[in-house]
Parts: sequence; C-alpha cells; structure tokens
Amino acid sequence: MSNPIVGLIMGVIFGASLVLTGLTNPDKIIGALRLKDFYAIRTVAVFLLVGMLGTWILDLFGTAHFDIKPAVILPVLIGGALLGTGLGLTGFGPATGLASAASGRIDAVITVIGMIFGAHVYILIYPSIVMPLERIFNFGSVTLPQITGASAAFWVVPIFAAGSLVLLITRSREPRDDEQRIKAGDFGMNEEFPDRLSPKPIPIEKGLYLKSDCLKAACVFRRWKNLLFIVMLLCLLLNQASFWLVSTGQVEITENPNIAAPAKGSHNPLLFGYNVTFEHLTTVLSITNIILVFTSMLYGFIMYFSLGVSFKGRLGGLAHICGALYMALIIFVLLVPWQKFFGAIALGATFTPDELVSWCTTDISDTFGLVLFYLRFTGYWALILLLLLLAQLRSFRWARVILR
Repeated sequence: MSNPIVGLIMGVIFGASLVLTGLTNPDKIIGALRLKDFYAIRTVAVFLLVGMLGTWILDLFGTAHFDIKPAVILPVLIGGALLGTGLGLTGFGPATGLASAASGRIDAVITVIGMIFGAHVYILIYPSIVMPLERIFNFGSVTLPQITGASAAFWVVPIFAAGSLVLLITRSREPRDDEQRIKAGDFGMNEEFPDRLSPKPIPIEKGLYLKSDCLKAACVFRRWKNLLFIVMLLCLLLNQASFWLVSTGQVEITENPNIAAPAKGSHNPLLFGYNVTFEHLTTVLSITNIILVFTSMLYGFIMYFSLGVSFKGRLGGLAHICGALYMALIIFVLLVPWQKFFGAIALGATFTPDELVSWCTTDISDTFGLVLFYLRFTGYWALILLLLLLAQLRSFRWARVILR
C-alpha cells in the first residue's frame, strides 16, 4: 500500500474522530478559548497523551520513525498567535475546518479557502521573512530527553500519569450557574435588553448581570489595547531610529554588494556597549515590520470587540470607540507594505532594508527629491504615530466613560 493512500486513510479516520468527538462544532472551540467550556481542551489532551504513549511504545519495538522539526522559537510563537487569532475569529482549526467542510458547512468551506490563501502567502514570504526569523532562537532538532540526558521513559511515563490524573479529577466538574448563563444560547439575539421604553423589560438582575459581564470584557480589552499600543510605539521608534542611523551615516551600509566597503578606520557607533552593524538593523527592521503589521491588525480587532461589548451592554462611549476603530483600521491599511505587491505605485509606511538602502545610496541633490525622501521615511512615520496617539486617546476617553 503506497504512502499517499495510507495518509488518506489515516486522514479520514482522524477527521471522522473529530466529528464524532464534537470538535468540529465552532462553539466548542470558542468556549475553550474563553475558558468557559473545557471539553475541547480535555479531548485534545487525550489525543496528545495517547499519541505520546503510543509513539513511545512503537519506538521501544523499533517501528517508529521520528522526523523531529527544529525548535525555532520565534516563528512558532508568531504562527501560534496567528493560529489562535484564526481560531477565535472562525471557530475552526486546520483539521476541524477540513472535517467540517467535508460535512458541508459553508462557513468551514470559507475558512478552508482562507487557510489556502494564508498558506500561499506563507510560501511567498518564506525566503525573505520566515527564513531570517528561523535563525533567531533556533535550538535545532532536539528533544527533552536529549536536553536533559535522561531516557524517554523518564519523561513519557510521569507526563502520561499526571495528565491522566488531572483528566480523571476534572472529569465530573460541571459548570457553575454563572458559567451556564453566559453561554451563547442564553444571551442570543432574541434576548431583550433592559430599556426604560421597552414594554416588556427583562428582569433587573439579568440586565445587571449582562452589563456587569460586558464591563468585565471591556476591562480585558482595555488592558490588551494598552499593551498593543506600547508594542506598536516601541516598534515605530525602532524603525525610525534605524532610518536615522543609516541616513546620517552612523551605520555603514556594507551588506549591499554594489556598495564599496567602508574606509579603513571607520567604525560603527557603540550603542549600549554593542557595535551596531547594518546586518543588525536589517534583522531589527524585518522583525519590527512583521510585529507592526500583526499588532496593528490585533489593535483594530480589539477596538471592534470593544465597540461590540459597549453596544451589547449599553455602556456608552460609542462615539469615542468608533473613532478609535476607524483610526486603527487606517493605521493597519497604511502599515501594510503595499510596495511588495504594487511597486512604487502604492507605498506602505513599513519600509524594507532593501528600500532603505536604495533611497540612502541615491544621490539626491534637488530640493523636491530631498523633501520626498524625508516624507517617505519620516513624514509617513509621523502620520502613523499621530493616528496611533489619536486612536489611543479616543479609546482612553471611551474607557473613562464606561468605567465612570
């Protein structure tokens, strides 16, 4: 039997197990992400424990074939964050999405199309973005037994026993009354809101509970919003500092083969005790560009969710959070490196190292070219910074209104 047929059969069995265990239900995934429904987490834990034990037993008999991937920490963290975002938005993972699409769900089919598009984008950016990231915190193809020098049984048996014990202890735990009431079915679109003008207002205690729950969610979104704002601000400052270090000649451009090496005796400045080279700035620019675009997308999502809980719980401040949402969307659109797709026709605020080298090594003698140069790297950056500060100010006013 050929390997593709074996893979197809195992895939069908795995997809059928997902359907039978109920993991293709998006509500289960969303409930797990909200830490309200632990069914999906417990099921995945069973899969992992059984798979770990079975692989170890097969290895004891010499029938297992290991293909250990390198432990590249940074790409795994970024990929995990993207995967978690996709799970939260759609309620489908790669495996559950395919299984649900095979069962005829339209939303799952759309999710699978989005996954295929994302895989295509990953292939396009792999040589220029992913490969440099894989060299950061790359520990190679290692396992815990190799790192610790202990046998595989030292890790497999205790982990399997501890995991089984935890699953057994938590098996009979039932959701509390307040957890039952915040499930999606209890506060659906047919639920009435407390309103003075409504002829049939809902009970006061249920309306207060809904508003209290929305306030808690708003507080969570406010903390995440502030954290994302700080991350974006630091990335913007790093990008601008990299531009000024190169444009003022503080860091010599030596990575471009068309440019002559710096004169003997020239040196790069020591920043915080380190010799900063253009290779370092290239790495910083590549990482900060990815973080900026990804964080700006999350920043916009947080604003959208904040608008949703404000509207759902009638907390007020809708004008402020709407303004913040529009500015966050504009920031994301401007930060996307459109020059990668359309060339010089459309430029994004994030600039690549090659683009920085091209501009900084071009002899600009006329005033118009000089103004265009600083508008590209400083004016665009100042516009993003201004929009970010205004969005954060509007969201701060929103938080002050709802928490008053």
